[in-house]
Amino acid sequence: MAGRLPSARRGRPAVRRLLLFGAGDYGFNLYWQALMLHLLFFYTDRLGLPPATAGAVMIAGGVADGIADLAIGIAADRRQLSYRRLLAWGCVPLGIAFPLLFVDPGGLAAVIGIHLIFRILYALVNLPYAAWTTRVSAACADRTLIAGARMAFGAAGAVTVAFAMPGLAGGYAGTAGLFAAIATALLVATVLAVPEQRPPAAAGRRPLTQDFLALGRNGAFVTLAAAGLATTVAGAIIGHSVLFYFTHYLGDRAAGGQAIAAMAIAAAAAIPLWTAVALRIGGRATWLVAAAGAGAALLAFAAWPVPRAVGAALVFLALIQAGLSGLNLAAWALLPASVDVAAVRSGIRVEATAFSVFILVQKLGLGAAGLLLGLAYQHWGYEAGRPDEAAQAGIRWLMLVGPLAALAAGAAAMRLNPLRRSVERAAAGQSSSNVPDTPSA
Repeated sequence: MAGRLPSARRGRPAVRRLLLFGAGDYGFNLYWQALMLHLLFFYTDRLGLPPATAGAVMIAGGVADGIADLAIGIAADRRQLSYRRLLAWGCVPLGIAFPLLFVDPGGLAAVIGIHLIFRILYALVNLPYAAWTTRVSAACADRTLIAGARMAFGAAGAVTVAFAMPGLAGGYAGTAGLFAAIATALLVATVLAVPEQRPPAAAGRRPLTQDFLALGRNGAFVTLAAAGLATTVAGAIIGHSVLFYFTHYLGDRAAGGQAIAAMAIAAAAAIPLWTAVALRIGGRATWLVAAAGAGAALLAFAAWPVPRAVGAALVFLALIQAGLSGLNLAAWALLPASVDVAAVRSGIRVEATAFSVFILVQKLGLGAAGLLLGLAYQHWGYEAGRPDEAAQAGIRWLMLVGPLAALAAGAAAMRLNPLRRSVERAAAGQSSSNVPDTPSA
């Protein structure tokens, strides 16, 4: 199924191919946004799990998902596996597992087991797709366009989830089944239509520790991973909190669905703007600008004089999500460049493993955010559907203060990132000139 690096060395791919590849993220975001926005609420308010237990299930899934990402990334690098083949093998089982997340399986052990199975299958499919971005094109501008296309299609997936879940196909499970069918068909089409530009085989197999040492010494990657962790925590706290906030603090469950839709639409609308900004000023500067915008919107939301105004909440959450979409685009545009920087400077190309570590950090951040909310809600005395006044206030302030702290930490990390625009372009250019991937002496 995979080609042997024809087009990367012969010329840049057509824009339509970049867009076609980016369309695969629509399918992934049908899965991911449903998990981010609905699963914790489903566990607590539909299955009746205690909040701390539901949060523990989420972080267990994040750990399993991240470990699976790491294992797949290491195997792909060391065995020089085809990303397309991995995607092809896993997309159908992933689609079968997804609807099972939104049924009552009859006990906590079954809930945990289904959650872990889905998250491991998701890693098997999503990690190769993410790493595949390095094999579509080596040009910096192309990678920014790919990131923009992925984020735009991903935002469209979020819009779909916002409007369709849970009621489009008879409830959570039926809607999840419909999503799974759409996502599977789209990922199969991506596998069939987009060639993989595989790099030359390495001259020999180096020790695994050498790969991790190379990653640890790559300041561009380390600071990007730290900033990515912060982005994930900020977004996950907000995403998990929306339904709780509107249902229990504002007393308007229907407006919670409207907020999810408004946030998804705002992200989709902002992606082309952020893509244009990143093409002009580079990924690092774009990340900092987007973080400032999201932070300003959070501060304004916290200071708004009418805290229980539904309309103001809808507007502020849409603005916050627009800023967060810029952070995600910048991170995924910078990640291939961080791989190139290490390859150019050390002669060692750590590709799928770098993506797997980056995604592992994100999954751990997602799980940690879910656990934080669960523990905090339980500490405040939250019971499914019946939070007292203290718990209601806690829901609001955690949704605001938590992301602000995370964004501040991420900005501190990104300021240390060396991937200025000139460095990003130079690394991509030298990498496309076929820097050898050989073991060090």
